[in-house]
Formats: sequence, C-alpha cells, structure tokens
Amino acid sequence: MASRRQPDSIPNNPNFGVFNTGHMSGPAQAAPFSHNATQVNNITNEAIDRARESIDDLRRRLEALRGLYPEVDAALRDLDAIAPRLAEPGSDPGTLRYMLQNLVERCGGIPGVLAAAEFVRSTVTALLPGSS
Repeated sequence: MASRRQPDSIPNNPNFGVFNTGHMSGPAQAAPFSHNATQVNNITNEAIDRARESIDDLRRRLEALRGLYPEVDAALRDLDAIAPRLAEPGSDPGTLRYMLQNLVERCGGIPGVLAAAEFVRSTVTALLPGSS
C-alpha cells in the first residue's frame, strides 16, 4: 500500500504565527518556526496614564498599611523604582519585568493589596515591547 506524503502543515510565509492587533514595526518573532517580522509599539498617553494611576492607587493602599507589615516599605521602594521608568519603558524591559515580579511577590504577603499589585504589573507590562 502506497502512502501519500502529507503536506507540510507550517505555512512558509514571513508573518505566519505573528498576530498583529495594532501597529507593528521592529523585530518580533512569534514562534520557533516563524520568520522575523517587525513591530512598533505605539504607546498612547492613555496607557501611560493608566499605569501611573495604578501605581498611585497601590501607593495609597500601601501607605495606609505602613507599619503593619514588614513588606510594605520594600513594596513602596519597588514602586519608587518603577514609576520613573514609565517615561521610557522600553529602555530596559527585562529589569522592569523583574521589578514588577518582585513587587507582586512582596504584595502577596500584604492582605488586600495583591490585586492592586497585579494591576500595576498588567498596566506597566502593557507598555513594554514584546509584552504578552
């Protein structure tokens, strides 16, 4: 019985596997089998304002809990380091992601602020290149 060769299931065009939901330009690679494409992150003032508002909200919540939990002061220091980076979030995205992860971990030990810390991570990560 002769077997028929199945066609290759991976299309061979340059943007296969790259989903663009906005304006793109700059390097992006979506999957191991995809080819390089370009992406541009057009960061709006609204997105930056949303990130700043989420940081301000978390800061108010943490300051209200100052002295009650040892993690509060460290989380406030994390916010102090994250906030100035919103001016150029793409300049060192790896460090900013690391800082956001530390913030969320610290806030996990403080009752009532984890959701606000996750919102900070979400709004700031949305500003970063190649965020997922």
